[in-house]
Amino acid sequence: MDTVGPLTIVVGTGGRAAELPLDRIASTIAQNLFIYFGADVEILYDYEATATRLSGNVICLGMEDDNVFLADALRAYTVKNREFPIRAGSGGILVKDVDFQIKYKGNGVGAIYLHPLPREGLLLCICGTDLEGVERAARLFPYRTGAGQPDWIVVGPKMGIQGLQGVKAMGYYSNLWDIESDVSYLSYLDAT
Repeated sequence: MDTVGPLTIVVGTGGRAAELPLDRIASTIAQNLFIYFGADVEILYDYEATATRLSGNVICLGMEDDNVFLADALRAYTVKNREFPIRAGSGGILVKDVDFQIKYKGNGVGAIYLHPLPREGLLLCICGTDLEGVERAARLFPYRTGAGQPDWIVVGPKMGIQGLQGVKAMGYYSNLWDIESDVSYLSYLDAT
């Protein structure tokens, strides 16, 4: 989706994020976007980013409890007085809908998912339970135009060995940002 302002990468600085090289991952994404698309990319830390300051689409790195901007964006979101269906915190990555609630946790678990922003902007969250999970999810960042990809993907440690079989869950949202169960895949193995 096109927006007026530049693409902004917001790097989490709290909690475990302070120990992870998220700024290195942000720099790699920004460099690739510039090389492949000539994209104007700005990198900010979460305490520098505010919804009023950002006029374009946003990529957030880190879990909700690591990234203040992401936590605020998720808190501000309500449709039908419900929380956003994907939540990523220190306890793991939670995928929920009216009919189910599954939490993926453990080493090497990561997620990449879209989230709406005001003024028809989009936020892409890239997070993980540890550095391995964040890096694995960051590898799924779509650098090619026209290549289809689900709206959200949760990956596990076996993805590096088994490829697609290492995906724990993936799918699409409805027009109201609910999980579209009919076109989504959820593994109940290793879930709590």
